[in-house]
Amino acid sequence: MKTIGIFVGLLLISMYGFAQTDADSIKTDRVYATDTTGITELSGDSVSVPAVNPLNDTLSVSLDTMVAVVKKPVVSPINRKVKARFYALLSQYRKTRQEMSERWDDIFIPHAPAWIRPDADYFKLAMPATYYSDAIEQAISIDGWKPESPFPEKNPIKDSLFQIPRLTHTADVDRAINRQLLNFYVQYPNLVRKNENDLSGLEPLPDEMIVRKPRKNKVLTLLTPESTYRMGEDNLLIIRPNFWTISGNGYIQFSQNYISDNWYKGGESTVSLLSGMTWQFNYDDKQKIQFENKIEWKLGFITAPSDTVHQYKTSEDMLRLSSKFGYKAIWNWYYTISAEFKTQFFSKYDTNSDNLVSGLLSPAELNIGIGMDYKYVKDNICNLSVLINPFNYSRYSVTSDRVDPTKFNIEAGHKIENQLGSRLETTLKWNLLNNLLWESRFSYTTNYEKVLAEWENTFTFAFNKYFSTKLFVHARFDDSVTLEADDDSYFQLQELLSLGFNYTW
Repeated sequence: MKTIGIFVGLLLISMYGFAQTDADSIKTDRVYATDTTGITELSGDSVSVPAVNPLNDTLSVSLDTMVAVVKKPVVSPINRKVKARFYALLSQYRKTRQEMSERWDDIFIPHAPAWIRPDADYFKLAMPATYYSDAIEQAISIDGWKPESPFPEKNPIKDSLFQIPRLTHTADVDRAINRQLLNFYVQYPNLVRKNENDLSGLEPLPDEMIVRKPRKNKVLTLLTPESTYRMGEDNLLIIRPNFWTISGNGYIQFSQNYISDNWYKGGESTVSLLSGMTWQFNYDDKQKIQFENKIEWKLGFITAPSDTVHQYKTSEDMLRLSSKFGYKAIWNWYYTISAEFKTQFFSKYDTNSDNLVSGLLSPAELNIGIGMDYKYVKDNICNLSVLINPFNYSRYSVTSDRVDPTKFNIEAGHKIENQLGSRLETTLKWNLLNNLLWESRFSYTTNYEKVLAEWENTFTFAFNKYFSTKLFVHARFDDSVTLEADDDSYFQLQELLSLGFNYTW
């Protein structure tokens, strides 16, 4: 019997080395503990207990006791309660874990459980398996490395009484996650399907796609009708749409020419002034009706050194009133009634003579027509109007007895001439360039025997809002006038280039 005890003791001593290499724990099918009261059974399952060194004086047991452990275990009644509590704790853990798993997989819960707080620092673990460059760069980088000192260094901020929040928490978490991801890349490379570049174009969800928790409403308030609010006439404000637009343009242009008395080609010095203004009062209801009204006048003076009778003469003098009323027919076409009246302000004389050529209401021209008007408007670039009057009435008149009426489509001995015919009038306003504007007006009036046609062109080059250069080109054809010589032409031309002040509103 003594020989068997010695053999068992040697066997236990040889197994001590195996117990130390197994993480200081022993795995058995049935484990017992010894104390002064006897030997107690701890668990029927596989559990971990500290390894026992039989050679240690403090934990030494007799050889006979070891043999008793192998032969016959003795269970303490007190430790049965410990075992029961352990099994109850294990059962409660399994039950709680099962409930959590079922709640997590419940499709009828649209949000995460309330006890789980989202943390953006762990987004790399929440996204699909992805290769991040930071994990590899962190593994091979030596930035910030220094030899580890065996002596502990004092950190005055860390060791101070009043601690401050750790400002590098996000960076520390990111470094720890990168280490875990690098291990995942090495162990399971076939599970990583995405690259960091695939996530660069992702954007957060817009507000309209975020599902928010609905507000709790009381049923009683939903069934109760809302109280009505009575607004008095004093609190009622009605704003009527304004279909009228008022615009205009005014300018003053100067030109000067100096020639010395002994200039080899001769000539004379002149100074000219040209002014003009345009007002427009237009009505447009954006549906059917358009009503356009325009007032134009031009007035120009030029010095006349060669004229011994007059110090200056009028180079340009015109007053024109025009109006059009249109009712929309189809697309850009309007049924139109139009009227135009034209005359001048000042008197004009022949050079070195008091012979009156024209004056106020001498001549005066009136045109009234019925037809159709085509309009084309493109933003602020082009504005085109083509007015066709198959039925047109023209009236030419001269009020002064000193003015020759034959120069203005009136027969000799008469002061008024009435004509029926047709009329075509085209107006164009076109921004050729950013600061170059072309304004054109062409009119063609005929009584099927004689023709009166005019083409007015104005080119405005604006330096800024207030200064500009204007070029006026006015062509005219009138075969109703009497030619003074055989080589005279019915075609007439006037041109002027000037620089001055310009303002548009």
